[in-house]
Amino acid sequence: MKTISDTRVDDASIAGLAALSAEILDLFYTQVFAPAVLASEDSVCQSFTTILLRHWDVCCVSTFLRDDEQQLRPHALYTRPDVDAVAAGNCAQLLTDWVEQTGREQQLWLDHSSPDDTAAATGAWRALAAVGMQAGVAIPIHARGTLVGVLVSLSGYPERLRAARAGLRFIGPRIVLALGYARQSAAVRAQHAHIEQLVGELQQRTGALETANRELQRVGRYRSLFLARMSHELRTPLTAILGFAEILLEHEALSAAQRSFCEKIQNSGLQLHASIKQLVDLSRLEAGHTELFLHDFSVREMLRDSCAAVNRLAQKQCVQLDCETDAELGPIVSDEGKLRQVLYNFLAHAIGRSPQGAAVAVHAYPAPAERFYIEIKDDGEPLSDPAHIFNPVDVDTPNECGTNMNELGLVIAHRLLAVLGGTVTLTSDAGHGLIVQLELPMRPQK
Repeated sequence: MKTISDTRVDDASIAGLAALSAEILDLFYTQVFAPAVLASEDSVCQSFTTILLRHWDVCCVSTFLRDDEQQLRPHALYTRPDVDAVAAGNCAQLLTDWVEQTGREQQLWLDHSSPDDTAAATGAWRALAAVGMQAGVAIPIHARGTLVGVLVSLSGYPERLRAARAGLRFIGPRIVLALGYARQSAAVRAQHAHIEQLVGELQQRTGALETANRELQRVGRYRSLFLARMSHELRTPLTAILGFAEILLEHEALSAAQRSFCEKIQNSGLQLHASIKQLVDLSRLEAGHTELFLHDFSVREMLRDSCAAVNRLAQKQCVQLDCETDAELGPIVSDEGKLRQVLYNFLAHAIGRSPQGAAVAVHAYPAPAERFYIEIKDDGEPLSDPAHIFNPVDVDTPNECGTNMNELGLVIAHRLLAVLGGTVTLTSDAGHGLIVQLELPMRPQK
């Protein structure tokens, strides 16, 4: 049966726990709405220590938590000025080790009891006496059934520590909650800082890219202007050279040596004229200034004219040129001029890589889904990596044979083919020769 004094003690304990709960709630509130105030685990432990000292005037309060190496390490230690902090910390560590060994709360009362026979109890008892304390309590802190920390309190006044036991047990689990929130807040802040850093780097790189883009546009304008001026300045005298060479060959009585020299002048001039035209075409393609002029035309006639255009080159190389068009392939709608240029460049490449006495076969036939094929076969050496022939020629690092303008023509043909909505496939016929298959739409794509 409870007495009046017992009832008053219970009421005082309830009131003390209520006040303690209010202060802990304020601490959680501060963590949520002012996280910078309690940013670290040490500051959280110190705040709980301050709350305990406000309610019970104990001599020493220490909080131990498991670290990344699963060791219980001290995170906060408070001692009165007249208490040896090192000795108090050693005593708290011994009590913590005792709790870790037994897994339960441990108490030492020098005024009413004697130490157990265990080595842990004896060591803690002697350490408590050495620091000048009369009582010590170590409260285990569990989370999901695992010991994650220990709250230790030492006092020279046993009655004060007895009164504080309920508060110590009440505060222990709350420390774990507050520490968990502190760790989460720290992780979020670190993530925000990382994001801000990435945003800053992205802004810097965006600025650098914008600057580089403006520089590329400026260089592109100068290059286009240079090519336009160069083509004009070169074509004017080149036209005169070709014209006078033709007059000499057709209307003058030249000796065999003179005629040979004039033919070399004419052939070199024609080659130079074709190279200038290819450079200008490539520049226009890269600048995106290509327009399509669509109309109906016959693939058979276009293919016949394209073969006729390269026939002189085939005769010079002693290469036979065979052209065939399936009767089922009717008229198409496309840009005939650009398609002729594509075929001329691919045919010139096939003839140029074929040995003397070989043949180049050209075959056009329909394909499913309103498309058609133009297939070009040659007897040249197989290519180990056919796709590289569509890479732009690097004039800064020419090979031993010099810059091959046929390769530049293929780069132009490949890009024109993409403008026309077509694709190209390169294969080798049983390790011999090269098969170029052009696939194109019979009508413009929407």
